[in-house]
Amino acid sequence: MIDTHTLTDRFGRVHTSVRISVTDRCNLRCAYCMPAKGMKFLPRAEVLDFEDLAFAAKVLASLGVKSVRISGGEPLVRKDLPEFVRMLREAGTTKVAMTTNALLLKRHAAELKDAGLDRLNISLDSLDPRRFEKITRNGHLQKAWEGLEEAIAVGFSPIKINTLVLKGFNEDEIERWVELVQERELIVRFMELMPIGEDDLKDVGSYFDLTALRKELTAKHGLVPATDTHVGNGPAKYWKAPGWKGALGFITPMSQSYCATCSRLRLTCTGKLRACLAYDEDVDLGPALRARDEDAARGLILKALAEKKAGHPWNEGVRTIMGMSEIGG
Repeated sequence: MIDTHTLTDRFGRVHTSVRISVTDRCNLRCAYCMPAKGMKFLPRAEVLDFEDLAFAAKVLASLGVKSVRISGGEPLVRKDLPEFVRMLREAGTTKVAMTTNALLLKRHAAELKDAGLDRLNISLDSLDPRRFEKITRNGHLQKAWEGLEEAIAVGFSPIKINTLVLKGFNEDEIERWVELVQERELIVRFMELMPIGEDDLKDVGSYFDLTALRKELTAKHGLVPATDTHVGNGPAKYWKAPGWKGALGFITPMSQSYCATCSRLRLTCTGKLRACLAYDEDVDLGPALRARDEDAARGLILKALAEKKAGHPWNEGVRTIMGMSEIGG
């Protein structure tokens, strides 16, 4: 039974947040996200206008979904993003966050803050410039870090850093991240590799179990649940030790699934709504959004929710076909 007032699905999960992708394009080519060459991006005519996406947020807000995370691709490669933040506010969104690689953040941090953006997540998979360049394929760590520092300077706090931990690549950097959160008000979130799209990681690294890592760090540093940390409503579990200024987060879709508490929907930049990241199933809101047909949009949203599964199939060897840059990472 679907509760249309709170978007509660048949498993009792209340959906309160949506990730809205504004573009499939990116200024990096991260090895776990898209191929180094030959990536076919969407024609501009297929990408929804900001007004269309803001209308989607308005319809979702009327159904109880009032937290929006802007994603991509890299959202900052799309022109006039601060104006979209303002549109989301006007649509009834109460919390607006964004995930970015931070390469363009130094230029845009202040105007995003002024527009009403609440929180920032920064994807940063290594503190080593050469490793960062390898996994991003020619990204510059210094530029990303300058973006992070500028965001802090204009008032974004605490900033979350998303770090994909890969065996044979960056697992030896864990203690460097620990030292960082001991000294600074940052939340570093370690993430497990998910079987999504066609990654190109054979020469980079492989899956690393973060549940085992958390137990190891708990024993070493005396970690306790970070109940005093503002952490949002995502899937991460947060931990810290006495005296730390920041905290660690663990996102463990493979070793310790969080599907039972999922509260999230995903909307692509073409209007495809996914109730679950793992399944290549969606409903097309695009025509209804362009036509400003609220009844049709609501009906399709409820249809997607009614078809949502209890959990992901990744541990059974199933791989999601559509890549993260297309879905909205």
